Amino acid sequence: MSETVALVPVITNKGLAAVFNKGNDGLSARITHIALGDHGRVPQKTELGLVNERMRIAVADGQRIGEHQIHVTALADGGSEFWVREVGFILEDGTTLAIWSDTNPLAYHSANVPLLLAFDLALDALPAESVTIESTGANLSLAAWGEQYITNATASINNMSRHLKLMLRVMELEKNK
Repeated sequence: MSETVALVPVITNKGLAAVFNKGNDGLSARITHIALGDHGRVPQKTELGLVNERMRIAVADGQRIGEHQIHVTALADGGSEFWVREVGFILEDGTTLAIWSDTNPLAYHSANVPLLLAFDLALDALPAESVTIESTGANLSLAAWGEQYITNATASINNMSRHLKLMLRVMELEKNK
């Protein structure tokens, strides 16, 4: 079972400016999308977006788990295949709030298998509770997906057991001929 990765992204200059709205109350930023790319590097705060964005997906769900930490989920489905080496967190106005990147890939996006993304996004450089999540409302709980896979796995194991019993019975009958 995979574990949740705590990402500590680089907050971009434009992202930081977007957090402080016209009233300077620091409560205006809403993450709506996650951008995925394949260019690994050390991101800089002057960046405006990913170097090689391959896919942009709506945030499915999110919740605050601390003053400076948000849990975000999304589902990357379809499109081309690539190693995810850069992730951008996009605000509702299209500004890239933060970028995480590494030369070691975070995940592999397959064209045929949906990639469930779950991030614990640490935003220590921003004022407490200054960023919220605007989601589609889809519940991509790993527990919910786990139940589905457990049900399918149980059915497969039961089916294999029936086939094994049948094969053993056939072997016994052949032996007694």
